[in-house]
Formats: sequence, structure tokens, C-alpha cells
Amino acid sequence: MKQNSEILLCKLHQFIQDKWNWVNTGYIHFNSKNEMLLLEKDTSMEVFAVQVNQQYDFFFDGEGIQFQFNEYYGLSFQSREGAQIVWNRIQNILNEEDDDESIVLTPVNENTLGIILETMNKLVQSGTQAKQVLSNYLLNKKDYLEMLNSLFNKLEKDHNQELLQIMCSIVKNIVTVSEHELFQTILNDQNYQFIFGALEYDEEMTKKNFVPHRQFLEKNVSFLQVVQIKSKERLKTIHFIYRLQYLRDCSLAYYIDECQLMFIKIVLTCYVDLLKYIENSKEFLVELIDQLRNYNFLALRFLSEICSLFKEFQDLNKAFIYQKLGEHGLYEIVEDYIIDSLQDFQKQKAKFKKLKLKIQDDIYQKVPTMILELVISCLQHYPYNFRQYIISEHQQVLKYPLFNLIVDQAFENELYLEILKLLIDNSQDDQNEVLDCFLQLFYPKLSQQISHESKIELKTQFVEISLGLSRNLKTSVKEVFILNQITLKIGFILQERNKILQTKCLQFFKIMILQRDEDINKEIIMALPNLITPLLVYKGIRENLIYSQLLEIIKIIYEGANQNIIKSLEQELKIWEKHSNYLKVHDIIKNIKNNCMKNQFSTLNSETKPQQQINYNVVDNEIDLFKSVQGHSTNLHKQSQKKLVDYDDDVEIISKKTKID
Repeated sequence: MKQNSEILLCKLHQFIQDKWNWVNTGYIHFNSKNEMLLLEKDTSMEVFAVQVNQQYDFFFDGEGIQFQFNEYYGLSFQSREGAQIVWNRIQNILNEEDDDESIVLTPVNENTLGIILETMNKLVQSGTQAKQVLSNYLLNKKDYLEMLNSLFNKLEKDHNQELLQIMCSIVKNIVTVSEHELFQTILNDQNYQFIFGALEYDEEMTKKNFVPHRQFLEKNVSFLQVVQIKSKERLKTIHFIYRLQYLRDCSLAYYIDECQLMFIKIVLTCYVDLLKYIENSKEFLVELIDQLRNYNFLALRFLSEICSLFKEFQDLNKAFIYQKLGEHGLYEIVEDYIIDSLQDFQKQKAKFKKLKLKIQDDIYQKVPTMILELVISCLQHYPYNFRQYIISEHQQVLKYPLFNLIVDQAFENELYLEILKLLIDNSQDDQNEVLDCFLQLFYPKLSQQISHESKIELKTQFVEISLGLSRNLKTSVKEVFILNQITLKIGFILQERNKILQTKCLQFFKIMILQRDEDINKEIIMALPNLITPLLVYKGIRENLIYSQLLEIIKIIYEGANQNIIKSLEQELKIWEKHSNYLKVHDIIKNIKNNCMKNQFSTLNSETKPQQQINYNVVDNEIDLFKSVQGHSTNLHKQSQKKLVDYDDDVEIISKKTKID
């Protein structure tokens, strides 16, 4: 709790001559010496201190706290919650004085089960220290768990439903006080059946379509061991992780939400231990790759599960595993799997049939997705090896067959498209040789394939790739854009009546205009007719996302003060002066121009440059896009906010006064 938190505000009273007299008002604070301090409200100075121990007879009546320290004192809080927080802290400190060995649970039998539950309930409710006492007791008295286990088996044979429900509550208390070491004890091979069996009698759990925990663990769960794990301790760890996650996600999901961080920490610790074993075992990954090379689909499933694990636990050292897998030949195998999957695994099916091995059809359907997700995971966490493989000398001699395949499939399958985007990632300033290869060999071909007849999906994917490339406009990217007239092509695509596609096109234009590059400006001038056309079509509704984004692009053009673009923009607009919507659009653009000119004159002697790009945000979804447009500002605008407000009013007045066909 934060020091001087309002919830800890209270008044200190002293009992003198049969009445309580106010002493001071302040915040309660506990120091490392287990002293309770009162820090004066106005000065935060310490005005009262008392050692928290049994001799001062601390007492809590539900609203205030009393104690005897030479005289009788009382604390009255402005909220019950604050009083309860302080009292819990006092209780925890007082409990620390108790000897851990002083706790003795009643011997286990049918007659004492209720007493055991009552004792555990009190300990669990008494605070952290009391929970630790119970946890230590169960760790030190392992035979106590054995006695509970034996009694549970007897109660099940006798169908004693009442006592089985009490046993379930006892187990829930044990789980509540458990930490890493105790969890390992209660979920070991000797005790886990008892723990999950008792939890089957939990009345609070929904019983609809309920599969008993033990039945699920025995019949539905099989341990996947593609490569033999020789360490018995690691095998125990694997079983422990699964049981702990099942306990968290299924058996007591509703009951232990507040312990999620502790569970995650325990599981993460176990996974780190397992990965260290794999890292230090020279044979494990080699044998795994051999199994994968021989089309053991279980090996692929094992790798797929490792990828899922890395997604859930971001702190794991995943780069090492992917690096080693690449060194052992993973990517050659991946290429074979991808080619075979596109041929429906005909060769493998014939081979398995000859060997009289039955492989279910659904496995063949799942394998392509698993192999592509494995590639995506590799590229997300350790892209270097796969990128080097895809442009290796071997691939170059064969004219990049795998790269060709990925590019061809990218417009048919979203997973291939994701792989392509990761391969040509342009977000870093470091040289990406795969990107250079893509720009030289593949991107021009993709550009040539885009025409008026192309499907919306194909155009959208092309714009997405181009938008990704434009975000870091390196010289190589710029040259390819100009050579293939990409800006003009995206201007044509902008004419499509598809809001998502138009949004992405306008994001591209905003990035290009903000480059303030003379060569790029020439490309923008060629594409200006494609910007004017949709501006005339829209009816001036301020909330329209496309319209708002078009206005912002016009604003950026005028703020850039490039006379060639401005002149071309105005000439192109004049061509449409007979259009029914011309006057409205002309007046809006005129207001934008005047506003920008005023801002430029007002900041003539300022160091602030209107070309600064940092104030423009290129966003990826429509809601953020609309917020970006509405909240748009530059350094120029920040110095004349009142003028911007006036300009917005002008736009709204024009929108209302002009009738649109």
C-alpha cells in the first residue's frame, strides 16, 4: 500500500477520564522494525509510534483498532477498508511471533475431519504468515497427506458424500497455501490422484458435461515422448508442469485466479530447467531433427507445442533452440514438408501404405498449418538462419525455389503471407539481404500482376506489402517504388469502393508525402488525380474516415510548402470545376491553405520546421485512424490552437451550407 494513501487516514484518540480525546490525525505506516507509526497529515512527520507485539493487547472491533501502550489508545479510520488493511498487517506481525512448531493438526479419521477443516480455515483466514505455517507443517509431516489419501479412498468405497465434500474443502485449503515445493509434493505420482479425486466433489464447480478429473487425466492425456528423455528428474518435471497447469486451468480455475502470477512463475521456472536440459543435451535436438526428417509427424507436433510454449512464456530463451535447430538442418526439412504438403503428401501416403502404417486423414490436414506456424515462430524469434537459407548459394543456383513458392502462395494463404512479411521485414535499419532479393526479383513481378481486373484480396495484400516497405524508405525501396510507379498504382487502387483498402492506400500516401523528397514528389504529382477523385465523391461528412484522412493529406501537402505539388494539386482540382461538389471541396481546401499560410507566417522566425514528420501518425486500424485525424496537430498548430478551432468551425459551416447531390 502506498505511503500516505488516503485509505490509511485515521484519527488517534487517547482514553482519559472516561472519554476519548483526539490526539492527532494522520496516516498509518509500518517500518522494518514492526513499529506502527502515525505520520501527521499536513507535515508527514512522525508523531506517534508503538511496537506491534502481544503485550499491548491490540483489539479490532470491525471499525476501529484499540491497544494499551502506557495508556489506552484508539484509531478511528475514515473507511472500514483502511481499518481492515491495518488490522491485517498487525495480525501478520503478531503471527510472526508464533513458533512454527506450535501448530498441530488433529489426527486423521472420519470423526475429526470436520475439526481439521475448521482449523485449516482459521489458518488460511489469518494471513500470510499463518498460511506459511500450515504449508511448512504439511511439508514436514508428509505422512499427514498419506493419511488423508488413505481416508479419501475409504470414503469413496463407502460412498460417504458428506465427508467427501469436507475432504474436498480440505484439499482446496492445501492448494491455497501451496507454493512450489508443496505443489511438487501434492502433485507427485503418489498424491495427484488423491488431489484431483477430492476436487471431483467440489459443489461449487459446474457439473454440466463434467468429465471427472481422474478419468480425463488417465484416458485423454498421453505423454508425447518423440525423443527419449533419459533424465528421470526431467520426466517428473514434465508431468508436474502438466498437472499444475491442469489444476490451474480446469480443476480450480474459478478458485485460484488471484494466484495466477505464482502459477506462471512456477511453470516458467520448470520450463527454464527443461530448456537447459535440452541445451546441454547434444543428442536430443539431433535425434529430434532425424525423427522430423523421417516424416515422424509426432516430432513436428512436439516442435509445434514448443512454439506454443514460447508464445505463452515470453521470457524463455527461445533464440538458442531455433539457432540449434537451424544448424542441424531444420530448414531443408521444412522446405521438403512445404513442397510435399502442396502435393497432398502423395509420396508419403504411398510410402506409409507400403509399410502398412495407417495415418489418419486429419493429420495430413493439420501438418501444413503446423509446419508454417513453425516457420513463423522461427522468423519471429531468430530470423537470421532461415533468411540465410532462403537466399543461400544452393537456392540461388536453383533460382530461389523456396522463395518463389512462398511468394506464389502468399496471395492464397494468410500463413504464407505472414511468412513473406517477416522475411522482408523493413523495420530495422540493418541490411536485410532477403529484402534486397525480394525487391530485385519478386516485387516488380507482383506489381505487374496488379490490374483493374485483380481481386480485392490481391490488391489489399499488395498494398499491405507496399505499406510495410514504405515505413522505412531505404534507398533500395525508393528506387524500386519509382522504377515501378508504385505510387501511381496505389492511386488507381484507391478508387476501389472498399473502406479498408482505401484506408491502407491513404496511409501509404501520407508516408510518401511526408518524405519531402523531390523524386518522390514527382511520383505524388502523377498520382494527384487519384486523390482528387475520391475527395469529390464524398459528401463532406466530417466523421467519415476516408474523407478525414484525405483532408489531412491535403493539410500535409500545404504544410510541406512544396510549390510544385501545391500548384499541381490546385490545377488538378480546377479541372473538376463543373463537378456538382466542386465548390464545397474548393472552399474547404482554400480554408486549409489559408490556415497553413497564417501558421507559416506566425512562425517565420521560429526554429520549428513544418516538414517535421514526428507529429504525423500512420495507424493500422480505422478507429485509431479517425482519432489520429481528429487529434492531428503539428508544432505549428500547437502555437495557434485557437486558429485551428476556427478552421474546424469553418469546415463545419461549409458542410452545412453546401447542398450535395
